[in-house]
Amino acid sequence: QSTVEARELASLSADACMRLNRAVAALADKTRSGETLNLCKEVEEIESKADKVQHKAISALFQEGANVWQTMKLREFYSLQESVLDCCQEAAKMIEEILIENS
Repeated sequence: QSTVEARELASLSADACMRLNRAVAALADKTRSGETLNLCKEVEEIESKADKVQHKAISALFQEGANVWQTMKLREFYSLQESVLDCCQEAAKMIEEILIENS
């Protein structure tokens, strides 16, 4: 069974990946460095928002009294989504460093 938070985390993960993809594509064009930097900042904002959603989601799991198996599955899903977003944030920071080095 899906939760609102699970769907929101999945959507945020997809959005961060899409923006990261656009940032990588724009990286080759030095005239687009401002756009690239903005995309990286957006990825970081998405990751920050996802942290809040995840904390809310985990709190809800234990307040709703869901069965143990469902709680474990959702907690693992939330953790995996957080890992995806953390990797996107790390990649965005690396792109920012590349921009700084090449400026």
